[in-house]
Amino acid sequence: MNRKKTLSATIALCVSLGAALPSFSQKKPDESLNLLKNGHFDDAADPLNHWIYAFDHNKWYQKNHTFISVVEDKASMRSHVLRLDASIHEVCINQGVQIYSAPIRFDPKKKYKISLSARSIGVKGGKGPKCRIYPIGYRWHPKAVKSNDPAFLDLREAVRFKVMYFNNADTGEFSHVPTQWKRVELVIPTSGRSELQQSHLENCEWLMLKILALDAAGSDAASGSIPRGYCNPGYLYVDDVKVEEIGLADEVKITAGAATKGFDGTSWSKSKAGEEKKFIPIGGPKPVKKTEKKK
Repeated sequence: MNRKKTLSATIALCVSLGAALPSFSQKKPDESLNLLKNGHFDDAADPLNHWIYAFDHNKWYQKNHTFISVVEDKASMRSHVLRLDASIHEVCINQGVQIYSAPIRFDPKKKYKISLSARSIGVKGGKGPKCRIYPIGYRWHPKAVKSNDPAFLDLREAVRFKVMYFNNADTGEFSHVPTQWKRVELVIPTSGRSELQQSHLENCEWLMLKILALDAAGSDAASGSIPRGYCNPGYLYVDDVKVEEIGLADEVKITAGAATKGFDGTSWSKSKAGEEKKFIPIGGPKPVKKTEKKK
């Protein structure tokens, strides 16, 4: 009897330990794959750390930083969410409110998945501002001092990727965001791109995500479907932003005679029509020696 009790106690102990083990490994496996820092806006020192939202060099956005904050969304039990305040009609319908992620090292021969959750609500409830959320590929500005931590003005925009949509339909320049939280994702670069598009892409060394809240009337007002000057001032909320590397980029079909060269300097013009360009990854971030600026 004692042996049976001892055996039963041992089994019970093993089961309880087995159930407890996951609590020691609460680290989310996918979080380690996120190339974007502070995507949950929960940095203890600065909730907006690794995000760019002050644009003193741009006269339209000199007050932009006053419309950016991290707040608690009690309705969804989210303790840290990004809020873009486009509640002022003149701001919402004109320049809007914008924020960029800090630059991420980008390999044009690899594929990336961008995902985030968002919702938008008007100042009086109901529909809020629309948005433009899309990744941008950057190359170095010719006068930049290269480093592993470039400033916004060190980079030059080279490639704009597709806008992220929330209603499973391409709605042009604006994306309609629901009032309830919804998660969307975008994979870049897209398949079916030309070698010319790829050649532009291969000039890029950095990737940033742009989030812009606005509700300019645009073509809707021009067509007469809504009153001119109409918009939905309000707030755009964003949370859980991720940029993940998910493998090699889809290969590009070659056009015979095209005089384009890849990032490695190899000409594609010698290829036969219908052949595919094989991609060899660059190998991820490369250390770049930062040179001191001349005083």
